[in-house]
Amino acid sequence: MNRALTLLMLLLMGASPLWAQRNCSSMDVLEQLIQQDPSIQQNMEMLERFTEEYVSQHSNRATNGNVVIIPTIVHVVYQNATENISDAQIQSQIQVLNDDFRRLNADASNTPTDFQGVAADTEIEFCLTQVVRVPTSVSSFGTNDAVKSSSTGGSNVINPSGALNIWVCEIGGGILGYAQFPGGPASTDGVVVDYRYFGTTGTATPPFNLGRTATHEVGHWLNLRHIWGDGGCNVDDFVNDTPLAGSPNYTGAPCSYPGPNTCAPKGRPGQPDDFDMFQNYMDYSDDVCMNLFTQGQKSRMWAAINGSRPGLLTATCDGTPPPAAEICDNGIDDDGDGLIDCADGSCANDPACAAPGTCDDPTGLSHTRQKGGKEALLQWNAVTGANSYDVEVYTGSGALYASGTIAGTGAVVGGLTKNAPYTWRVRANCSNATSGWANGAFNARLSGALASLSAGGLTAYPNPSDQAQISLLWDIELPSEKGIFERDAAPTVEMEGKAYIAVFDLTGKTVLMTEADARDGQTEINVSELAKGMYMIQITHESGYTANVKFLKQ
Repeated sequence: MNRALTLLMLLLMGASPLWAQRNCSSMDVLEQLIQQDPSIQQNMEMLERFTEEYVSQHSNRATNGNVVIIPTIVHVVYQNATENISDAQIQSQIQVLNDDFRRLNADASNTPTDFQGVAADTEIEFCLTQVVRVPTSVSSFGTNDAVKSSSTGGSNVINPSGALNIWVCEIGGGILGYAQFPGGPASTDGVVVDYRYFGTTGTATPPFNLGRTATHEVGHWLNLRHIWGDGGCNVDDFVNDTPLAGSPNYTGAPCSYPGPNTCAPKGRPGQPDDFDMFQNYMDYSDDVCMNLFTQGQKSRMWAAINGSRPGLLTATCDGTPPPAAEICDNGIDDDGDGLIDCADGSCANDPACAAPGTCDDPTGLSHTRQKGGKEALLQWNAVTGANSYDVEVYTGSGALYASGTIAGTGAVVGGLTKNAPYTWRVRANCSNATSGWANGAFNARLSGALASLSAGGLTAYPNPSDQAQISLLWDIELPSEKGIFERDAAPTVEMEGKAYIAVFDLTGKTVLMTEADARDGQTEINVSELAKGMYMIQITHESGYTANVKFLKQ
């Protein structure tokens, strides 16, 4: 593992960046559970043996003509009114699950012809039987399953052997969702989805606003792996009709096919398996590009139901949604009693209702461009009573570039395209209300003569010098990864790769060239052949970033 990747993993755990790319933590959660309880690994190995036998016996008819309807319980765990999503938003997600799993999705026609033959109606449906709303003081739950326990600010699992439990909350860290694979503890069984990526309305945020995060995570809950097997081209997802892939695809609109071929060549020129199936719900593409499960995935899910979740086969679900509950501070008569925002006193103990408040819009928006235009520091004035701030950055075309929730009054957005225009907006989250959006804009261009990325500077020693050799020292860092970061935790990636060194005279003529390992931070330059006078030494990283220092030869 290279040093940049190692640092990126540390950032994911510590600095909590938030990305405009899909980020599922199901495999990370699985590894943590196995470390805590090795018997889970044994349970999963037994299920794999059962799955192999089940698939071989049901290769043509995984379901024997049956349809299973899974009772679904949604736990809304919220700190403020924004996170307390509406019944309509919950229903929109259940509809997406049914459409996607039964291949009734309107975009099924977007499945390429090459893959139409393996696209499957899984004959799995979902019925909403209960909505549990739990106010919490926890601002961000992470992936340690705290949201699944009332003792840690969440909501306890209900009937895990006979229902799918879905928790909707703020996860944080840019994580869209995660699921527990079959074989884990009953007390934590189910799926967790961030409230910003659940359903198709309300708080659902592009490009993950079509409900496909839940579709993806329920796939994991039914024992599907990512299509690249969470490894390279030699690691499989245990499904024969999903082409090998070497890495996740982050494909967005216009979802053009054919797309990447991360395991070329596959030995069948011109065949569908020459291309990654980025349209599969178990890849990392944007919601708009996802549109199918395969027959092999269907068989694997039915094996999981029969082998590890048999209670679902006999679970009862009358198809009647639970009665609507009044939600505080959303301005809607949710339960149809003619009153809004808990005016009937039905949720007087809800902190969002007990003291309805106001939350002012942020003011004083400003930006500072830095690191050669690859980063921008966004700042705003503190709002009285604010616990956190939502920040969104958009490209000049209006596409969401990155979003996140920040504790302070400043955020760094990294990975920008130099000289490109961006807009951004910020809103405050108070205990009892959420403010409106305040808007700003910037161009990712750095003022000044140099677009250097120098953290500790580039120096030549000794300087001036009459010696034959001088030492060139640098401490240069690349800009932060794409995403939004807390101002005080804005990460940078250590410089790796080649560093190209050039020496220019005052006319601009190149008089010396060499190269070094960028990680070394130091190299010796032979200046014995240089005439006396002033020179400019320039170091250029292989990615194009530069820094300069003047040098006097005596």
